[in-house]
Amino acid sequence: MDRSLNDGRQFGPYGQELFDDHVSQLLEGGGLVRRLGNAHAPRVGWADLSARIGRNDKPGVLFAAVITGALTDRELRRGLEDTWTTCEWPGRAADHEVWVQLFELAGVDEDHYLHETEVRDRARLPESVQLFRAAAEGHQTGFSWTTSFERAHWFATRLGALGGRHHEIYEAAVPREAVLATFHATRGEHEYVIDTGRLDKVIPDAVEPAEWEYLLEEENRLRATDE
Repeated sequence: MDRSLNDGRQFGPYGQELFDDHVSQLLEGGGLVRRLGNAHAPRVGWADLSARIGRNDKPGVLFAAVITGALTDRELRRGLEDTWTTCEWPGRAADHEVWVQLFELAGVDEDHYLHETEVRDRARLPESVQLFRAAAEGHQTGFSWTTSFERAHWFATRLGALGGRHHEIYEAAVPREAVLATFHATRGEHEYVIDTGRLDKVIPDAVEPAEWEYLLEEENRLRATDE
């Protein structure tokens, strides 16, 4: 979902400096520089590296850690999950290509996706997942989606009111090949991170406001049935 209330990239002062200094190094010849696994690089735990920084500084710190080879593959996955789920607007902290390739460094490929901090076989996902996204106009194709219409509705109504910008709710049947990651433990949002560049239909359909109440009631009914 689109957590942002504006159109610009946002960082804390430390993260902005690191972003400016290092993000250009993430792309070299069309691909990320593979520095992970460098035996000469000092290794750190992501928890120690990020302990004293603000949540919106984390993208810059993560990018710098990748460049310097400071993280093992396991710590990269921890850093990616933590950065994505705690930063207020992660998808706007770097270009689409940078984020996709960071997920690929974490182990995402044609056969695998990231679930929290664990690499899983893509075959464990259904062939297609019905997902929703709340976003202001122009941000329909962002990374963050959810299986929960209730959460999308919360973002659309709360953030739209706070930011003074109308938010629509979009829906798409997303093939499992487009899934980069699934995150739920940190924010409880049933989030799917989607590479929308892999979708056949670039602009998703908007859910008509007249359907919102029905979809909320249907989700609550199904939840009660499951319980």
